[in-house]
Amino acid sequence: MLFSLLLIPGVIALSHKLNLVDKPDARKVHKAPISRLGGIAIFFSALAGILTSRQGMEAFRIWPVLFSSVSLLFLVGVRDDIKSISAKLRFLIQICLAVSLASTGIRLTSFYGMIGIHELGIFWQYAFTVLIIVGATNAFNLIDGVDGLAGGLAFIGLLVLAGLSYRLRLYPLVILLVAFAGSLVGFLRNNISPAKIFMGDGGSVGILLIEKANAAPLLLQPSKAAILVTAILIIPVFDTWRVFASRIRKGISPFKADKTHIHHLFLIAGLDHRKTSFALYSLEILLILLALFLSNSTGVSIVILLMVAMFHGMTAILRINQEMELWLAVIKKMELE
Repeated sequence: MLFSLLLIPGVIALSHKLNLVDKPDARKVHKAPISRLGGIAIFFSALAGILTSRQGMEAFRIWPVLFSSVSLLFLVGVRDDIKSISAKLRFLIQICLAVSLASTGIRLTSFYGMIGIHELGIFWQYAFTVLIIVGATNAFNLIDGVDGLAGGLAFIGLLVLAGLSYRLRLYPLVILLVAFAGSLVGFLRNNISPAKIFMGDGGSVGILLIEKANAAPLLLQPSKAAILVTAILIIPVFDTWRVFASRIRKGISPFKADKTHIHHLFLIAGLDHRKTSFALYSLEILLILLALFLSNSTGVSIVILLMVAMFHGMTAILRINQEMELWLAVIKKMELE
């Protein structure tokens, strides 16, 4: 946190000096150029925190491929922030890194009874692991549309995973997660509305979330870990799935940018950036609490379906409001004519 607080003002100044800023346009909601190199400050601040800890150094020894993969993902993101690279190349690199992680044993081995599926064959272990890592990483990027949102959701998720890791006595992993959470505190101080810096592609931390999907603890049932990870990922991942599905139904490319993400719907409903971010923080915390309370008494499938239903219920209400706003705009235009 300390390194992040000290480093970010310098990164902001350097970004503006080198013109490495996110400029406003018709699709974006900010009105002035803003630094997009927050990922640099997040990554190096977390690294500094990890290197000051004996358990952090132990993590380097235990998970060398994890660190190298996160580092390469960071470098690819920064390169994309500085000078855009093709989406195909970015996806290819992410898939290769996900496969390398899965080959070390960091992969999803079971659905823990969700929709009646338990242990997975080796092919499906790799397939779902790659899907989760690549999907979560890009979903966090796509939801980074209003000030403080992606960083705040990542912060909440990292703290929950850190608490889970502590209970599982995975102390090196605790250090990794807490170090990244601390670096996000300094970032959020400058990212919550009005933002002075954006996370950028280099700030993606979704790759860390796969660690908990494969937990096989003695102190916590694996199914509970799976439910918690699902609660953390629902907002970015299911929002991306909803938006992509809607675009495909309309016959347009799923990658064509628009203003249909859940944070856009909150803005249309009249909330500002800060209120939108805090509304989605509250929803994520509610989903996590729901997962914690119901995981003891209800099956994995039912809990996850309930969480998905809550999310889709909220988006359905917001979409109705969006349609009404569009009709009101049409009516006002007709009245003026």
